[in-house]
Amino acid sequence: MQLARIGSQRGKIPYKWIVVMVVVFGSFMSILDQTVVNNALPQLQVAFSADLNSLQWILTVYALTQGVVTPTTAFFANRLGPKHFYVVSLALFTLGSALCGLAWKLPALIVFRVVQAIGGATLFPLAITLLFYEFPPNERGLVVGVLGVSALMAPAIDPTLSGYFVAFVVWRMIFYIKCL
Repeated sequence: MQLARIGSQRGKIPYKWIVVMVVVFGSFMSILDQTVVNNALPQLQVAFSADLNSLQWILTVYALTQGVVTPTTAFFANRLGPKHFYVVSLALFTLGSALCGLAWKLPALIVFRVVQAIGGATLFPLAITLLFYEFPPNERGLVVGVLGVSALMAPAIDPTLSGYFVAFVVWRMIFYIKCL
């Protein structure tokens, strides 16, 4: 009986590695969104008939919101539980991304960036927390390294990825890529 159970476990990915994949994806997307709009500014200027000073709010409001919301991560993680709060944050971030892609006016895009940043601000701190819950101390260095590499890859990939969408598809895709 014991042998049959061991055989049925073969081929399954351990839960802790599924956690790694989910939190790496969420933190990567959150970090990617800090600068993804930069390449689309000329297209946004045309689409919304706005000057660059007005468009700057798309970038600024995301950074400001993240700066305000990130310190609240521990409070809400203690109240809701880190896993539940991560799911809520990821859903809010994805909803904000979808709404940004649907924006019809510049003020709507700015408000939707706030929604996106509220969800995205907690994803990286919660990623570290969830990884520390799932991995024993002797394996934490490896998974924090994997998370760190993904965090460093986002700004490196961003110009090419967003530039491709802006040049060959449509500026709205820079927000929809997170929803796929």
